[in-house]
Amino acid sequence: MPHALLLVPWIYDFAAYDFWACPVGLLSLGAVLRAAGWHVEFFDLTDRHHPALAPCTKEKCFHTGKYHAEEVQKPPAISWVPRRFKRYGIPPKIAEADLSARERPDVVLITSRMTYWYPGVQEAVGLVRRLWGNVPVLLGGTYATLCYEHASATTGATVVFRGEAEEALLPLVERVTGQAARVCSAKRPSLANLDSLPFPAWELRRWNKAVMIETSRGCPYSCAYCATGQLLPRWRAKSPTRVADEIEFVVRELGAEDIAFADDALLLNAASHFLAWAKEVDRRGIRCRFHTPNSLFANMISREVAEAMRSLGFETVRVSLETASEERLEKLGRRIRPKHFVEAMSNLRAVGYRPEQIGVYILCGLPGQSLDEVKRSVDLAVAEGGTPRLAEYSPIPGTAEWKHAVETTHLPLAEEPLLHNNSISWWASGAMRPEDMAKLKRYARQAMPHEVGHYPPSFGADTNVCAVD
Repeated sequence: MPHALLLVPWIYDFAAYDFWACPVGLLSLGAVLRAAGWHVEFFDLTDRHHPALAPCTKEKCFHTGKYHAEEVQKPPAISWVPRRFKRYGIPPKIAEADLSARERPDVVLITSRMTYWYPGVQEAVGLVRRLWGNVPVLLGGTYATLCYEHASATTGATVVFRGEAEEALLPLVERVTGQAARVCSAKRPSLANLDSLPFPAWELRRWNKAVMIETSRGCPYSCAYCATGQLLPRWRAKSPTRVADEIEFVVRELGAEDIAFADDALLLNAASHFLAWAKEVDRRGIRCRFHTPNSLFANMISREVAEAMRSLGFETVRVSLETASEERLEKLGRRIRPKHFVEAMSNLRAVGYRPEQIGVYILCGLPGQSLDEVKRSVDLAVAEGGTPRLAEYSPIPGTAEWKHAVETTHLPLAEEPLLHNNSISWWASGAMRPEDMAKLKRYARQAMPHEVGHYPPSFGADTNVCAVD
């Protein structure tokens, strides 16, 4: 039986926190291989629950938590940043010892996340090479798609793949390994019909108290700062029955207590999609806590939708306001406006959601954006009963806003993905000074009424969120 290893790389950054991180895309590929007769193993280099780390692993709110971290030297491109740089995940010696005890795989599949996390990808490929020499390494995911040339030139991967890979995976793996799939037993997946994909192989993970699922892929909008259109070019949804089946499986078979959604447009076509599967989940009596780290579109949160969310157990709700400036929203191609946000917040409040449960994403650090604009957005979020969460702007290759970002800085954004980091890109571009960003964060904290309850400090802290792979 041919043997594949799925590998999640380390994170290298100034800050990182595990908000239900789950490589659902990589696990989907593993399920496709398994259905074709492959033996599939999984190893997460950021695993907070690795046995060697168990004594110091502390669960936080809703099974989120801090990664094990070790300070490392900053790469030359960001050596000027006066912040500590860390590797998040299992210490390399422990990871190497664990993997070296395993059978040599015929192929290794590595996912990638933020573009500026690529040092972890490079190190993961290097680890594979030290252990198993020239074993084929297939690299996919966000960084591989958005920075294809950089990934091809610097990571050492055998093949760098862009976009969704389920349809192309079996022929590609056969080409690089010579191991043919068992076509007779493998149902060929179709990206046009997401129900044709096998369940992601969540059970390969060491721990599944919190998992991520996707009920749909893609987004109908094309906001100037967003890369979803490059990663997932069209919106498609799974059937309500399929969604309910997946939720039932992870809750009843794997023991999941918290489920986060990977969707970019979870509530699109709510009547035939979200409300339909929510009704089916409720009919089956499935109970857990749900979370929306990728945020919801305000114009889709009707009173009926809000009631269904509350009834089903949506514990943390994230809504994207972005900015209260109509002019800015127009420039960004954002079709969802403050009036939609106000109506959505009214619906959420009406069904009993509290401010600490509703996080409101607000963009800050955009080129040309004033402090006053961000403060007005914070004021609107608080006035409507939400908790403002500042989202520092990160320039993303291929987006409409990318050209503007490149033109407003002297730094080589196009050549060095480390400079895309949302912790420093606004600083590097001159869009905002560190003292100004500190003032905004302080303003957002002080704007909240003192009597409002809060989740533990780590939950909702200003840090790089790691949720979707």
